Amino acid sequence: MKKRLLCVLACTLLFVCAGCGEGSATLLKGHTEAEPLSYEERRDGTFASLSDGVEAFAARFAPAVLPEEGNAVFSPVSVYMSLALAAECASGETAEELYAALGVSEERVGAEFAAFYRSFLNEDKEGKKVTCRASVGNSVWLGKEISIKEECLTSLAEKYFCNSYSADFLGDSAGANKSVRNFVKKQTGGQIDRDLRIPEDTLFALLNTLYLKDTWNMFGREIPVRAGEFNGAAAKLMEGYYARGRAYEGENFRTFFAETCHGYKLHFLVPLEGATEEDVFTEENLSALKTVDYRPDDEATQTHYETRCLFPAFEAAFDGDVRDFLGTLGVKRLFRDPQLPGGCTLGNLTDTPVYCAEMRHIAALKVDRRGIEGSSVVFLPGAGAPGPDGWETKCEDFVVDRSFGFVLTDSYGATLFSGVIRTV
Repeated sequence: MKKRLLCVLACTLLFVCAGCGEGSATLLKGHTEAEPLSYEERRDGTFASLSDGVEAFAARFAPAVLPEEGNAVFSPVSVYMSLALAAECASGETAEELYAALGVSEERVGAEFAAFYRSFLNEDKEGKKVTCRASVGNSVWLGKEISIKEECLTSLAEKYFCNSYSADFLGDSAGANKSVRNFVKKQTGGQIDRDLRIPEDTLFALLNTLYLKDTWNMFGREIPVRAGEFNGAAAKLMEGYYARGRAYEGENFRTFFAETCHGYKLHFLVPLEGATEEDVFTEENLSALKTVDYRPDDEATQTHYETRCLFPAFEAAFDGDVRDFLGTLGVKRLFRDPQLPGGCTLGNLTDTPVYCAEMRHIAALKVDRRGIEGSSVVFLPGAGAPGPDGWETKCEDFVVDRSFGFVLTDSYGATLFSGVIRTV
């Protein structure tokens, strides 16, 4: 019977609940609770190398896997973290290929991953009510037939906050699939609830989940809408809140952002006349977006600028195998039968011959009048900081009226999700 490794990536923008649910899986080794990174830790450069590697990967990944039609959303950081898990399990040339694709040395990944992981954790409450929640989770699922090296499970738990589960894919495929399905359902608040159809000859699976919940204001109010157009047809556009800054115009796109209650920024890349969403959603533009200066102040005219986005509500999803893209980064052995020349070796984890049959990425995003994924708590913006006496404040609108690309970042500029919206 063919033996293989299945890597499953799942990410969405919803609540998370721990536990593997009903089914035939049991916890082998759990990780300790991870605390959100403090402001001081964020600023001391603890994970600078890894962060740079992720951003370079994100700019290259999303345009490369963009489908030709429909709305699509991706979480490059989710894919990146799963590759880091695979690299920790791998040995020899398989590990070398993975670390080369990550763009960071094995030593730096090991030293920086814990802080990087913790940087995504965020929870804020008003009394007992959760107003913002963000997290990431790692897990490995091990078939009963695979021989496991305990040192690797310990390393995964301690360095990668990764839980390990036992699942009998060969002996009880239906039960193992049910366990994974229920686990993913709980991790994503029910948004991803499907039979992943993990084959019964699977011996080892990696799973990463990423979620985010936030709103435009903190009182649960919907933001207003006005009549507008999208791709030439009548549409309702949501009125975002004013933010300090002025829209930036690149070679073939213009951009500004809508900001949530807790500082997550939805950057819009709107094509200029004659360009398409595919033209602007490129590695070059996504990289340039990290250094855009939104120019809130003009010293020459003594003017402060505030801009609000007028944009449609939208939903996007993706479900596909991303092996081909990883092949362009040189990740080949991970997907090659270990019994063939140049095959996969996961020697840190097991001496059992296994390899990755696919790398499936699932993502979902919803943006509406209440916020990201329709959370019940909404964001009340504060006014911009007042300027010196004699300065004028100008308010401008940035209208998203055609198909666009987008990047969703945290308050420190780390890319969480990106994609393209063609229909609303």
